[in-house]
Amino acid sequence: MAKRADPKERTLAAAAKLFRQRGYQGTALQDILALSGSPRGSLYFHFPGGKEEIGDAALTLAGETVRQDIARAAETSADAETFLIRIVRGMAAELEKSGYREGCPIATTALETSAQSEALGTVARTAFQKWELELKRGLFRFGLPAGDADLIATMALSQLEGALLLARTYGSLAPLQRAEAAVKLLLRGVRPA
Repeated sequence: MAKRADPKERTLAAAAKLFRQRGYQGTALQDILALSGSPRGSLYFHFPGGKEEIGDAALTLAGETVRQDIARAAETSADAETFLIRIVRGMAAELEKSGYREGCPIATTALETSAQSEALGTVARTAFQKWELELKRGLFRFGLPAGDADLIATMALSQLEGALLLARTYGSLAPLQRAEAAVKLLLRGVRPA
């Protein structure tokens, strides 16, 4: 963790990383403190609501980071195919860099907590909805009709989330590479407006 960040930022970064690796249930407060290097007192000062409040803030931060990455991919791509491929390859690079330990920053916690915690379920749902909307905006930007952009955004997000899970489970980028090929096939049948 960056030593220059304040204790609150370090705590959120550590929590987001650990939730991504281990999930919410598999991460104890002492794990977050150990990774962040934050003093115990700062944890309760910044997050009086405890672990659920940390989870809410960490997932919100992680979700916004991914949303910004999707928006940046749209801004720096020449067409819809390049846009979606850039996202797939970014996911693959992050997964490989982590030694296949860090998948989606939202999915593990969402699967564990959505039925038990209204707050965490809402944060996860909101993150996925923002990603889907950002994908739709990017596709629309490249001339896809709104209805097609909406459909492809949902299909692409579903495809990529599933491929990321398989790649992490298999310890191989092959599912993400196949997802890239699937995205190309999907786009072939759609013509810009």
